[in-house]
Amino acid sequence: MKIKEIKEGLIDSGTLVGMPAFFLVLANADEEGTLRGVDELLEAVKNSLKRYVVIKGGMAEQVEELKVLLSGLEDLYCRTVIESDGGETPDLDADLYSISITPRRVWPAENINACVSAGRIVELKIYLEDEIDLRETLIALANHNLPRPSIFFLPAGENAEDYRENAAFLSEECLKYGFRLGARLKFLLEK
Repeated sequence: MKIKEIKEGLIDSGTLVGMPAFFLVLANADEEGTLRGVDELLEAVKNSLKRYVVIKGGMAEQVEELKVLLSGLEDLYCRTVIESDGGETPDLDADLYSISITPRRVWPAENINACVSAGRIVELKIYLEDEIDLRETLIALANHNLPRPSIFFLPAGENAEDYRENAAFLSEECLKYGFRLGARLKFLLEK
């Protein structure tokens, strides 16, 4: 498999926020990466002692290898998360599809609905900055059949100050519309 990055850390947001995990970032076709065998990756996961594995990146080119990897991870009793922007959502046997969306881009409604129709467990993490983002999101969500506990409104921002400002705005909107306010761990831990 063509790997861009392997690391360990805490899951930053969503249902599993704060969970220790093994992160596997796959390289896209046009990116540089290191070739690693599935057995080598399974051994790395086993040695990490992490029971959650987050996979993201260039999945479309590596679907067959991913199927073998996911089967091996299941044998290791690992829980698996496919993380994407919804544009690339291959039908894989993972425990959770975590789809991050930024408004003002094309919403991957068809891919999200396909995951839900296939019986996949899906969470949406929607990064919101202002009233325009919120209105666009509420309109887009009318086209999805996800339960509200699976939808997180996350404060957008590139630093802790922006995060806190947007969190104050979003907390009121979440109360008003009945959506979950999602935490972003990296900003909560920032000093």
